[in-house]
Amino acid sequence: MEIFRDLILREIKDLAGVDASKLFDMGLLTLDQARKWLVREKYFQMKKPGKTFTDIKYELSDEFGISVSAIEKLIYRR
Repeated sequence: MEIFRDLILREIKDLAGVDASKLFDMGLLTLDQARKWLVREKYFQMKKPGKTFTDIKYELSDEFGISVSAIEKLIYRR
């Protein structure tokens, strides 16, 4: 789980330019919340170059270790 946490921290730093480690340490941000935000952000970034939703879903599923249906719910449900 620590490797996954480091991956999420690195992704947040790359996308938002924020060091989120203090937020995790203080309990203000959970891995689940961060992963959901990252999936949504990466989806909208990947959508711009014209990739299909199916391709994006499978890429994000592999990258974050969550099901394709979970990604669909994250994108279309708020």
